[in-house]
Amino acid sequence: MTESSKLKQVFASLDLPLIAAIAILYGLGVMTIYSATYGQGLGYVERQLINGIVAAMAMVVFFFIGIRRFFEWSYLLYGLLVISLIALLFLGDATRGSHRWVYLGGFAFQPSEMGKLILCLALARFLALKKDKSFSIFLEVLGLSAASGLFVLLQPDLGTSIIYVVITISCLWVWGLPKKYFAAIVGSGLACIPIGWPFLRDYQKLRILTFLNPNIDPLGAGYNVIQSRIAVGSGGVFGKGFLKGTQSKLQFLPEPHTDFIFGVFAEEFGFVGAFLVLCLYAFVLWRILLVGLKSKDLRVKIFVGGFTGWILFHVFESVGMSMGLLPVTGLALPFMSYGGSSIISLSCGFGLLLSACLDFPKRYE
Repeated sequence: MTESSKLKQVFASLDLPLIAAIAILYGLGVMTIYSATYGQGLGYVERQLINGIVAAMAMVVFFFIGIRRFFEWSYLLYGLLVISLIALLFLGDATRGSHRWVYLGGFAFQPSEMGKLILCLALARFLALKKDKSFSIFLEVLGLSAASGLFVLLQPDLGTSIIYVVITISCLWVWGLPKKYFAAIVGSGLACIPIGWPFLRDYQKLRILTFLNPNIDPLGAGYNVIQSRIAVGSGGVFGKGFLKGTQSKLQFLPEPHTDFIFGVFAEEFGFVGAFLVLCLYAFVLWRILLVGLKSKDLRVKIFVGGFTGWILFHVFESVGMSMGLLPVTGLALPFMSYGGSSIISLSCGFGLLLSACLDFPKRYE
């Protein structure tokens, strides 16, 4: 096969509609970040553009390396992840009381974000080798996931540690774990609520309490939820228009370019705009699932399950907390929220996902 024919085969395997949907979400994100930080200079927008360029390059690199090679490296990568998370607790600089970031020059990177992708790969490789769906295998998977998830929780980063749990459950579901074990997970989770409450930080307790009733502390912990609700609701059907949202412009809405970016977008583009964004996310998730359905490699299927759970929960939580329907966790809205770690790790995952499509003789529908 000639080089030109190989390139044609590679191009034919690419899911161009999926790539287009991701690009549109990223473009809407940059536009919303510009609006959210309007009057503060172009610093956030410029950095997000750089993040996008790095993410695109990472997607290409991961695509050409291929998902199967990363499956082979997954245990080594997972070991390095655990070591980095442990080191971060002792050597990392604290930001707002959390040890989450590695600072390189003028850039900051969050290892736990890339850890989500590594966990998907490691669980996919591990589970694909196991034929016996026994309780002992179930415990081994929980132990494998906890080896990283517990150190993320100690940073402390409750939101990201929940994502690790979601990824684990999603991978187990695709693998075919008996439903009785999922019932055990739910039961254990509910039982841990009263036990784990004393171990939560004060701000984490306040987030849960203000979710139940934001008016408990309307000028403190409940302020974010109240203002975001106002932003989403004031958008109406068609929104106030680009750069005309008052909640972010008058600085009522906290963290408008990160945690509550959906509130900014919904205020300016209304119900119609928010609905279209959610449709884009639904389309992306559908295209991801198609890869898992088409692939004959069990590792790819399990990876797709974990990757889907990761993105779905991020969207569900980010939108839900912006509307006051879920507790505030600080999870990013994929490809829209400001931040390099999130967009780069997601792009690496999509690069691997697209490489799995090379097994298909032509672009799937």
